[in-house]
Amino acid sequence: MTSLSEIHQSVIDAKDLEEVNEGEISVGDVFTSLYRHPKQIIRRWNWKTAFMGAIVRASFYFTVYKASHESWIVTLTAMAVEFAFRFFTSGVSGALIQSFRHVTPAWAATAIISFTLPAISHVIEFSTHYAQEQYFSNIFPSAEGSARRKTLAVSVLFSVISAIFNIFMMRNGVMLVGAGDETNSFLDDLKSIPRLILEFILVLPKQIITSFKARNIQYAFVIFISFGLIVGGVLGVIRGKWTWAWRPALAAWAILFVSTLLVAVHARFSSKPSDS
Repeated sequence: MTSLSEIHQSVIDAKDLEEVNEGEISVGDVFTSLYRHPKQIIRRWNWKTAFMGAIVRASFYFTVYKASHESWIVTLTAMAVEFAFRFFTSGVSGALIQSFRHVTPAWAATAIISFTLPAISHVIEFSTHYAQEQYFSNIFPSAEGSARRKTLAVSVLFSVISAIFNIFMMRNGVMLVGAGDETNSFLDDLKSIPRLILEFILVLPKQIITSFKARNIQYAFVIFISFGLIVGGVLGVIRGKWTWAWRPALAAWAILFVSTLLVAVHARFSSKPSDS
């Protein structure tokens, strides 16, 4: 681990962004550091996100393939292919996301990782499963229906959400690797995740409520509409079907509306003084 006496004072001097002791780190600083010292990604290959990501993605393939009535051998093959490449790419993605956890402004880091990492990882995902089904189907059986395309659409949406949630966790000191005293055990990280999931889910409802209180109705409306459009847009475009766009969008709006209403009601009652 890096001791405090070894902490560097600038991005230029540091060979690892976790050694940087600065109040603010820009997006440009991160790219500069990664360009000059690419080996830091190998040193900080995040085995925690690799393990979690591989298991979650493999479970996606299991759920969708079995729901699509694919055979067990096809389902298990798809799961094995997904687990193998996800274990590597999720570890790299985790290291890259961790590199952006101190970036200011935070929204810039979130925007970059939520677009670039899913785009890259799903090009690999599509290519891997396509090659398996098109060129190695005599060895590894391929899906008979549209299970692969369905799973890809859900997986892309999850990748966007996962990237945002991962940087949210890492800003809170969870799922870190090679971060000195900030690095917790994997078990401690797992114990913190349920609380962070709840906080993450409540981010948008709280922003909407705060905007209403500040009489910034337009901003609240933009948050609400954008959420549904992003969910429906991602699924609709990847799947190539209109029903995969408007149905998830309506579901997303309904969930966000109910969540916002529940948070508002809870805040209303919790703010009332209790009877003595």
